[in-house]
Amino acid sequence: MAKRKKRLKKNIRFVLFILIVGILGFGIYKLLPNNKQDTNDTNVTTTKKNETNNKSKTVNLSLVGDIMYEGLYLDAVNAGENPDDYLKMVADKYFNKDDISIGNLETTITDNNKLKVNGYGYEFCSPQNVIKALDNNSIDVLGTTNNHSTDRGIDGINSTIDYLKNNTNIMSVGSYKSKEDRANLRIIEKNGVKVGFVAYALGMNDFGTYITENEAWRLGLYRKPPSYNQVSDEYIELMRQEIRELKKNVDVVVAIMHWGQEFHFEEREVDQIRLSKVLNEEHVDVVLGSHSHCFQPVKWYTSNDGYKTLVFYSMGNFTSSDPTLDNRASLDYVKAYQLALLANIDITIDNNKVIFNKVTTEPIINYYNSNKRNFKMIPLSEYTNEYESSHYLYNQGLTKDYINSLYNRIIPEEFR
Repeated sequence: MAKRKKRLKKNIRFVLFILIVGILGFGIYKLLPNNKQDTNDTNVTTTKKNETNNKSKTVNLSLVGDIMYEGLYLDAVNAGENPDDYLKMVADKYFNKDDISIGNLETTITDNNKLKVNGYGYEFCSPQNVIKALDNNSIDVLGTTNNHSTDRGIDGINSTIDYLKNNTNIMSVGSYKSKEDRANLRIIEKNGVKVGFVAYALGMNDFGTYITENEAWRLGLYRKPPSYNQVSDEYIELMRQEIRELKKNVDVVVAIMHWGQEFHFEEREVDQIRLSKVLNEEHVDVVLGSHSHCFQPVKWYTSNDGYKTLVFYSMGNFTSSDPTLDNRASLDYVKAYQLALLANIDITIDNNKVIFNKVTTEPIINYYNSNKRNFKMIPLSEYTNEYESSHYLYNQGLTKDYINSLYNRIIPEEFR
């Protein structure tokens, strides 16, 4: 009897030993790196996702048009309005959430010494605090070549470059202090995606006065000074060379183009359409157009080798405050002058291919009340009835119905 109990105990211990060894062995087997698992196993799915993420990278861009600080707005700032508050609603919805925010700076920047601030008479030189507000509200890149680049001569070009470089996190492109500076590629890397920038313009208001042919390297141009020919073949070739050099070093190319004709809702053949074809042939990905001071259409271009370029012919005024235009344009354009088009673009780079995941736009209203105060940039989705009815130009027809009608008429449905 005692022997039988002893044998039973031995058998129980043996069974327990076998169970423990089996459990440990199975656990070790599951941890082995070369272990084959069922294809539905969660770890396999995660690995596949990680591998995909290593191949594809995504970047989100926001684009806006002309940024200029006119007299009414500067008067309000001098009276105590905070420049940071002007952009806050748009920044909260877009700039603070995207990866790169891009616009066209249509003003020079004072050096707070000898360059006189001005926002009247279409001669622009802005104080530093309103420019700093762009930085504070997450603007990342500004084109600085346009018809106002020499409103303060060569000194204005240099002070604009210097202020942005030394006092903000904003990259400037399109105006340069030296030939060596121009040769430096403008690139921002976000999420592993390298985005490069070029900028070109039709010329300056005082074309040929400050920028002669020998000084033309200071600005990205497609017209040769002092000629008023709309496009110079020689400068188109320079544009091609600069884009090709940039293209070697980036995943995405954005061209900031100051072109076309003021107060026209349609693109023009002589420069906008012609240059869009050139940019598309050079595999530019996105074109941010400005200068008309009103919406113009959005269009895809496809090259002979199948490359797609997204062209915004004009995005209107991102900032503005002129309610009359000195009788230079009809009331329709006066109203359109108060509106900006903002584009948000989601791009994926997959095996070196550029894929446009999503392109959306929204009108932005330059708001100021009947007392020409309380300046705000307001997305249309947040433009309340109270804002609408209290806008300085409401009684002249700047209503939500007008804004929606213009938006639907000019911007193709696929981008709305």
